[in-house]
Amino acid sequence: MIIDKFTDMLLFRFSNYKNHLFIDEHLSVLNNRGYVWMLKIGKRTSVSKLKGIMKNGGWLVLRSPKADGSKNYLTRFTEIIEDAPEDGVYPKYYKEIFDGIDRGDLYNVSDPCYQWFRIESIEPIDATVVDSLVVAKSGKKINDTISTTRTAVMFIKNDIPIERLEAK
Repeated sequence: MIIDKFTDMLLFRFSNYKNHLFIDEHLSVLNNRGYVWMLKIGKRTSVSKLKGIMKNGGWLVLRSPKADGSKNYLTRFTEIIEDAPEDGVYPKYYKEIFDGIDRGDLYNVSDPCYQWFRIESIEPIDATVVDSLVVAKSGKKINDTISTTRTAVMFIKNDIPIERLEAK
């Protein structure tokens, strides 16, 4: 499958939680269940923009922490919800996160927003693809911009078509 040039996407910088590796934990559930819910906590990302991205394929780039090599993964999401998914198809360690929020020892947000993404695929992407990613508003390369900001979420586009694998 080819992702057309200038497709609207979302970039999300994730963090591992304690000894839980974000990508490994999500891939494990995805491989067992065929999909996995990914949770984003914090400031609400524009639902209308997310729906626009979903309409154009639902492409989401996940970027690992610098300590993990700033690796990038192309994912596809097919649904967005703000209440916890009733099916519970998400990594078990999320319960530790919820417990920490309930105790008040996680997240300096008085009323955190939860946004859940139903992820249908996760695949590593190579440097050529990453080099093609630009900030949607400015057109600046992601690799030039990401080190200058602390934001976890960016609206991005690709400036070349992307050929993707059909793997999970």
